[in-house]
Amino acid sequence: MFVGDLCKEWDPVAVRLALLAHHYRNDWEWRTDEDMPAAAARLALWRSAPGGDGSAGLAAVRAALDDDLDTPAALRALDDEAAAGRSVADGAHLLGVAL
Repeated sequence: MFVGDLCKEWDPVAVRLALLAHHYRNDWEWRTDEDMPAAAARLALWRSAPGGDGSAGLAAVRAALDDDLDTPAALRALDDEAAAGRSVADGAHLLGVAL
């Protein structure tokens, strides 16, 4: 699977989120039919959460990254904040995700 091929069908930001959803220490197999729809839904959730100044979840993202670069935990923290209607733009930016 090549990133260029994925980006023909999916938003490149969703591709990044799919990759970040897996901890670097764990083995995993790419499952486009599972990983990409979940990442696209996550991106849509984050983009639809306009409330606040954008800093919701930022401290949790920093803590997760400090804890052995735990990107799945960082994503879950932002999911929780976005589901509550708070903007997660700052935390997403820290992960290289522009909303």
